[in-house]
Amino acid sequence: MWRLGVLLTLIAVSEQLSILTFDVPNAVRAGDDAALRCQYELSPDESDKTLFVKWWWTPINGSSDERSQLYQRIAGRDPVAIHHNIKIEENDGILLLNVSVKDSGVYECEVSNIDEVRVYEKLIVFTPGSGVELDVIRTEDGPDADEDEEVIVSCKVEAVAPYPHLTITVDGELVNTTDLVINSSDELYDAYSNVTLSDDATAGSEITCRLAFADVNVTDISFVATEIYNGTGLTTESTTEVASTEATENYEINSQALSSVSWSVIILAVSFLLY
Repeated sequence: MWRLGVLLTLIAVSEQLSILTFDVPNAVRAGDDAALRCQYELSPDESDKTLFVKWWWTPINGSSDERSQLYQRIAGRDPVAIHHNIKIEENDGILLLNVSVKDSGVYECEVSNIDEVRVYEKLIVFTPGSGVELDVIRTEDGPDADEDEEVIVSCKVEAVAPYPHLTITVDGELVNTTDLVINSSDELYDAYSNVTLSDDATAGSEITCRLAFADVNVTDISFVATEIYNGTGLTTESTTEVASTEATENYEINSQALSSVSWSVIILAVSFLLY
């Protein structure tokens, strides 16, 4: 589903000290656990009396001054987890429990025994938030060159991380959209995307909205919403329920119209403030 980690083998620092395995997941879903491994090797004639192993964390785009220690084991003493949401595992591995988007960052393993080695890798914690929501409604012709009725396609996702990017396609072809991303709260984002299309040109087409992230390549069923627009109604293929009666269908279409208009108002208002 996504790349689980970066595996570094036999990173030699001297003739004595080397790291056999270093493994940090590239991406972890918020709420899951993340296993980090750092296993070293000493030569047969090398003593470990002065050896220590540490795990460090630095926030994304953070400086060395923001680096925090997570774990420490000094030879002859029991290992210590310095943060409460960490479980100590064998061979100096640690398990990050119930990760949140605030746990995204660079994780570093330090092994020292006179010689010293440090290896590190970035871990991104992602969340799909509300999941992708797609609305497709037909409206009267606007101020353009043709007299065809128009279709407003609106897509949104809320409380996601890391920084999101929405795309809209019609029968697999990417269309130009008006986009807006808002930092809704600490490290979470809301994203909006919409486009106005010709009703005649869109009839019978498969319309898809897809969520992607700038910093990591992950996929999930909640990242995609697809609808078939038939000119008078919608046949939903993914996240939106199909109307079971005519009355329900009319209610859903009216609700979609109000929702789409409100998204457009939000986008225009925020765009005005930004400029």
